[in-house]
Amino acid sequence: MNYQVCLVHCINYYYLKINVSFKPFKDIEISKAFDLMDINGHKVISKRDFKFALKALGLELPRDQYIRLISGIEKDQNGFINKEIFMKEVCKLMSSRDVENDMVKAFRLIDEQDTGKIDFNSLKNVAKVLGERVSDQEIIDMLDAADEDGDGKVNLTEFLKLMNRARKVL
Repeated sequence: MNYQVCLVHCINYYYLKINVSFKPFKDIEISKAFDLMDINGHKVISKRDFKFALKALGLELPRDQYIRLISGIEKDQNGFINKEIFMKEVCKLMSSRDVENDMVKAFRLIDEQDTGKIDFNSLKNVAKVLGERVSDQEIIDMLDAADEDGDGKVNLTEFLKLMNRARKVL
């Protein structure tokens, strides 16, 4: 197997693990966040609960952005937001998430020891979790492909460059 393809495959696994744009997972997650705030089961939530649901989904917006968002959302005569509108608006928000932020999260998932670098053992573990049969030499080759400073490890800057190159190719 081409070591670059394997590396991208490994990284994509972790990227998908944290990337909520994966449609079935996203819809379930959004629905559960709504249901958590809809404590009386009326299929509507308040503006305040909307904000808490966003936070539960990891979408913390600056105050001014939240105010713009909530003022543009369709509400019923009592000022409540129904589940359908909630799902639609949150899906829009999630699709515009910061890709670089997601890549940083993927890096941190791979960097299990929290050293700020992806090393041989981290990459070997990723391949093992994925069930990829990769030799030690192929792992070394993967690291060498991304390692720009010659320390045998991949730091966050090198990782982001690799991922941005991979995004352009894929």
